[in-house]
Amino acid sequence: MAKKEKKAEDQAEGAGEEGSEGGKSKKKLIIIVAIAVLISIGLAVGATLFFLNGDNSEESGAEDDAPVEEVKLPAVYLDIKPPFVVTYDVSGKQRYMQVFVSAQSRDQASLDAMELHMPLIRNKLIMLFSGENFEGLQTPEGKESLRASSLTLINEMLEKESSGSSIEQVLFTNFVMQ
Repeated sequence: MAKKEKKAEDQAEGAGEEGSEGGKSKKKLIIIVAIAVLISIGLAVGATLFFLNGDNSEESGAEDDAPVEEVKLPAVYLDIKPPFVVTYDVSGKQRYMQVFVSAQSRDQASLDAMELHMPLIRNKLIMLFSGENFEGLQTPEGKESLRASSLTLINEMLEKESSGSSIEQVLFTNFVMQ
């Protein structure tokens, strides 16, 4: 019977050793699975960030290709020469006005069309200037009104003679009245 008890004890000890070895292997398995899960999560997050950043750079590149605002071209000027000299009869006295005029555009083709039709434009501007009131032109408001009228007149002539052409501003570079 002593042999049977010893055998039973040996089996119990063997079972305990197997249980502790089985517990160690289970711990190792849990640790390996946990590390694999953490690595998988890290890779998923990294891949997501990589693709999202890649999409943003492509979108911003597409936005750079199609600008939201129009880019303004540099201004180009045309001096209308010779200067305009207009006479006025004010209270029986002879008065003069001399105006140096320049045109501004951002399209060289508009200025080329203006040069082509310069005799017609000069004639219309002389008629406009000579039809103005001398006292009214001595005020800043009168000069601004004349400038706006000149712009409208030139753009009407360009539209009539060269469709699609227009200028942006008429500038008085020198304005003398006496």
